[in-house]
Amino acid sequence: MSLVDAEAPASTRQKTAGTHFLLRRVLPAFLIILAGCAGAPVVTDKSESYVSDVAQKPSSLHKMLPPEAMPSSGVMLLADPFEALLTRLQLVDAAVSSLDLQYYLWQSDTVGIALTEAFLRAADRGVRVRLLLDDIYHSGRDEVYQTLDSHPNIQVRLFNPMGNRGAAKTANYALRKAQFNNRMHNKIFLADGQAAVLGGRNIGDEYFGLDSSFNFQDLDVLVTGDGAREAGEAFDLFWNATLAVPIDTLYPNTDLSERLVERAPLRDAARELTATLERSGVTLLTASDWTERVADELTWTEAQVLVDRPDRSAENPETAFAVFASDPRLRADREVTIQTAYLIPNGPTMGTLTAFAERGVRLKILTNSAASNNHGTVHAYYMPYRAPLISAGVELYELRATGDLSDYLSRNQELARAGLHTKAMVIDQEVSVIGSYNMDPRSRVWNTEIALLVFSDAIAAEVLEEMARDFTATAAWRVTLNEKGKPVWSGEVDGTPVQLDKEPDTHWWQRFLWSVLRILPLENEM
Repeated sequence: MSLVDAEAPASTRQKTAGTHFLLRRVLPAFLIILAGCAGAPVVTDKSESYVSDVAQKPSSLHKMLPPEAMPSSGVMLLADPFEALLTRLQLVDAAVSSLDLQYYLWQSDTVGIALTEAFLRAADRGVRVRLLLDDIYHSGRDEVYQTLDSHPNIQVRLFNPMGNRGAAKTANYALRKAQFNNRMHNKIFLADGQAAVLGGRNIGDEYFGLDSSFNFQDLDVLVTGDGAREAGEAFDLFWNATLAVPIDTLYPNTDLSERLVERAPLRDAARELTATLERSGVTLLTASDWTERVADELTWTEAQVLVDRPDRSAENPETAFAVFASDPRLRADREVTIQTAYLIPNGPTMGTLTAFAERGVRLKILTNSAASNNHGTVHAYYMPYRAPLISAGVELYELRATGDLSDYLSRNQELARAGLHTKAMVIDQEVSVIGSYNMDPRSRVWNTEIALLVFSDAIAAEVLEEMARDFTATAAWRVTLNEKGKPVWSGEVDGTPVQLDKEPDTHWWQRFLWSVLRILPLENEM
């Protein structure tokens, strides 16, 4: 100890000791974190690949191709969560040439593990698998991706990955937010380049009605023909983008192939999932029987994939979804029905909605209530828009977390809360838009998104029928304004109409915290 340290008052010695601790321990650790906060690796020699690179072998999926003299795409709505999950499992079983899987979130729960086991089996039989995941929510799983990538028929890439893969990943994001705020929110599940699932669902139990505490209502669509071909082009665009980094670039010279042998936990998850589906009367069919059944249920129509460019940034801010303002086929004349998980209609969105109402177009929107929203911060910034939306003529509804939809989604377990994750729109009962785009700044400004436009009265009627259940008084609150311009919530509880002047299922302190949160300039981050 130095002379100063020995003779200093106790308080000074404590401060000095604290300073030494900062200099010796904390500061070096902080500097290490800063040093590790690197941008995404720049890959100059990355190989490109395309759906068309793989020779298409004869398979049962050919049964789902458009017949002669039919419109170019076959479309089937996937509203039921078990049907949506079964479709993905069946596509993996039916694939003989390629599987192209692009997701924002792929969880390591029963559904995530079972689907991983399924595409591993496909890779074992010679199917080429390309897995493209956004990097933001997949911390701590790099060894899993390295193991999958070590399979000779599987390639894994991460979108806009952070250079630091360890404990400093969160700090990395915070310090380089301008670079890492741009995320890939797309969802594509494509088999043999011939049949694709697009929509709102990520891969995880809660997206398929299998979580014990909270489940999402969501919407997907199966498309074949030209729609599937365009989905493949969208996948290739992102797979070959600069921001799509091969996992082996982040961890060169790492071979974990020996771990591929240990698949018992994966098989257990697959068996558990199969048993759960069978208890609900959902059974996996042979590939031939399933594709034959689906071929009979497809609606043949015109469909178009709408997708953002992968290099969206401050320099390239325009979203592909601005097409709604310019495409005459998407001009609403009578009514627009919308379901969106997250609703923060700032920027041009509010103006677009107001313009619809001014032209006499009926606007009906369902979003999450405070109790059903899995992102409380999003709800905080949504709250001030209720009155302007209603004043502009929007019929506004908020999903009830424990209403009829909760009963519908909790068919195999104790009652779980329900949340809305659907991103869908029906225009004039003629055009359906089903995809990943929310009506919030994150989708409008930061994320890349994808959707399928379906030009079919029949599909529009199906989507509206599914939506109708969620707009009822026992599934959602109708939000209106009282004489003072304040929101009131109307619904039905135990057969009795009720009206509330406070947010349902909330406490005063939650509402207070939300009001405090809105002071922070974070609205455009939501």
